[in-house]
Amino acid sequence: MQISQPTYEFLFLIAFFTAMGGLVWIPTLWSLLTFFTPKKLLDTYFKEPHFTQTELIFMSRFPISLFRTAVFGWIVVLPFLDRVRKIRHCHEVMPIWYKLALQIFIISSMLIMAIFLGILFFLLSVNIA
Repeated sequence: MQISQPTYEFLFLIAFFTAMGGLVWIPTLWSLLTFFTPKKLLDTYFKEPHFTQTELIFMSRFPISLFRTAVFGWIVVLPFLDRVRKIRHCHEVMPIWYKLALQIFIISSMLIMAIFLGILFFLLSVNIA
């Protein structure tokens, strides 16, 4: 398939600005969610048997604590992924603002990645006319 040079450049710029926006948005929101994780959520679910002793030690400190936030986010957005940790009902302990922020974080991260990779793979598969 062939596309014109201006179309190619336009799609490249969209992919570029999506990636740059994601590099600002994702780490900022992820760090804020990690630092403002509700204490009640940590007291209820960030313990054994939901996490191993090694995970508790490592995920208590920054930057590995970011993975703990990602675990809670994935469980809120896609609860069927909760086969190992058994924290499917952790959203009941979360404040509404935290649950909403986790959903925004996970969904926006997936959209940024899908847009960037989709355009990138499309541009790699076309010929410039």
